[in-house]
Parts: sequence; structure tokens; C-alpha cells
Amino acid sequence: MIKKYWLLILIVAYYTCKNKTSGPITGLEVITMHSEFSNKPDFILDTTFIPLEFCEDCIIGDFTKVLKLEDGFVISDKQISGQVYKFSDKGIFQFRIGNKGDGLGNYVLPFDISLVPGTDRLAVLDQNQQKILFYALSDGSFIEEIPINFQAKSIHFISPNKLAIHFDGQFSGLEKDSLAGILDLKSNEYTYKGVFDFSKTDQNLTAGDFFETPIDLLFSKSLNDTVYRVTEKGFFPKYRLDFGTKTVSDDIKVLPVMDMRMKMMQEMPFYHNGNIIENEGYLFFLWWGDDEFEIMSVWEKEKKLLYNYNGRELIFKRPFYIDDEFMYCFLTNADYENLDAEQPFLGLSENHLIIKLTLKE
Repeated sequence: MIKKYWLLILIVAYYTCKNKTSGPITGLEVITMHSEFSNKPDFILDTTFIPLEFCEDCIIGDFTKVLKLEDGFVISDKQISGQVYKFSDKGIFQFRIGNKGDGLGNYVLPFDISLVPGTDRLAVLDQNQQKILFYALSDGSFIEEIPINFQAKSIHFISPNKLAIHFDGQFSGLEKDSLAGILDLKSNEYTYKGVFDFSKTDQNLTAGDFFETPIDLLFSKSLNDTVYRVTEKGFFPKYRLDFGTKTVSDDIKVLPVMDMRMKMMQEMPFYHNGNIIENEGYLFFLWWGDDEFEIMSVWEKEKKLLYNYNGRELIFKRPFYIDDEFMYCFLTNADYENLDAEQPFLGLSENHLIIKLTLKE
């Protein structure tokens, strides 16, 4: 009897320790949302526009994703040109990364791109050919490719051998499923699967997914108002955007896709739309509210204050990089269409623009 008692204690102690080391336990910060708009942002000191060079080999149809490098930018255009480009920090075109096409070394479409930490490599996800390709950031040349056996909306390399994945729920066929994971490429095993949510929500086209920041790698997904911190050990809730009675409820998510969309149109709930980025002072994110255009919100961390800015005329709408001094943003084709045609910066280039904001201390 005594042996059984001590055996039970050892088992409980083992699993308790195992749970404690399974990942960091952090408090979830709840941000209570409101719909009032703020005046002109006072945290911006200066705005600089970086026009991207326009040439036959560097015509960007639309921005899909932009990555900031020490010496420039990597830009993917999934929707129109289906290419990946490298530009200098002054906007000068340098080269295309890889080539569009079938077969070894080529991608059909750049579904997502990710820098590989500690290397001179860029990874390109090609879901059509079920592979990830690696290219040299120095000249865009092909290095190698690896096959994959998962359907993904996006990827992010946490280390050269650890890959964070947003699985594409459209292909799971389940009401709910694990929609995120950490893959160890050395062992080809998943060390984590989580973010359990309704699979069909991934058919909603929102700008969620991975966002690298000076503090954490953040992850957000469609119709889910939780923002996750991502580490090699998993995805951990960090922020929750509380829309109160306007939150997208499970009663809506559980409906068939077309019925879900119809219900969304009828009830017009509020939900985040990604582009989540932060530094020590601020958290930036987009969301849909009463207005027909996206709203950019800024959460001032120290004062616990929320500022909302009308997305119709906002030029710092889609941030992709931030530190304590600068924030870099871009605009999509749809964003340009909503802006005043007389905006002076629109005539700077026949190609797209990078927008650099100088932040107040």
C-alpha cells in the first residue's frame, strides 16, 4: 500500500514538472476595444517615402509580404507577378529571388517567405509543389529545396531547424482542428500542435499570420481575437482583443462556410485583421468595425490607452517592421484606391512605395 502511495506521488510529480517545462506561462493581457476615432497620431515625428525603382524586371503587381533586411527589403507578390524581389534600403532594384516555374529550384507561387535566422538564406513556401525552397540573400540564387507533407497558409523559421507553421484549415475537413505547429526539421517531427479553432475560419481572407517584432514573434489568425507569442516550444496567448457583444461567436463559426459569411454580413461583428506589430511602447494592429474600411489601432502600453485611426486615409496602415526609432509600412493596391488621388507621394514612383515613419521616444 505504501509503495503504491509513493508511486502515485512520483507520477504526479513527474507530470507536474513536465507541464512546468512545456513552455513559458505568461499572463494574457486583455485590451477592451471601443469604436471612437482619435485625432492625428502624435507619436510620429517624420514620414519618409521610399519609392521602389520601376523597371522591366521589377514591376510589383501588389504587395503580399515585405521583410526588412539590414541593407534593404525582400518583397513577395503572390497575387499578380508571382515573384520575389530584393531592393536596397534606398529602393533600388537589385535582383529577383528565384524563378517562377515548375521543377527543381523554381516556385509556382510564393505562398509565403521567411528569413532563416543565423544564415544568409530566404525560405519560400511553394504549396503548389509541396516544398520549401532556399535562396541566397546575397544574389537570389537557388541553394536547395525540401519536400513538405502539410498544407500551410504561412511559415516562419524560428531557427535554422525549427519551423513555425500556420496550417491551412481549409484542407482538414474538421469542425475544429489544431491550426498551428512547430516542426523540427532535423527529426521531421512536430514538437507542438495547437491553436485549436474552427477550420473553416481559414477561408476568411484576413491579414493574419506571423509578425516579427523586437520583443516577440507574434501570430494571429482569421476570426480569432487572440494574439499569440511564438517560441520554439509553442504558441502562447499574449493579447486578447475584447470586442464584447460584437465578438465573432462560436455560433457563427460553426455554420457552413456560406452561411457563416451570410451571418457575418447580417450581424457585422468586429474582429482583428492582423498586421500586428509591437515595440516597448506600442502595439499596432488592424481590425474591422462599423466602418467599411479597416481601422488601425495603437495600444499605448504604459498608459493602457487605445487609439483608433480611420483606415480610409491612413498611410501607416500595414507595418512590417518596427524598432524603438522607426516603423516601416506599405500600402496594397486596394489601399491606394481608397486614398485621395491628390496625395503628393503617389507620384513619386510608378512602382509601389515603402513608408518609413520616425517615432517619438
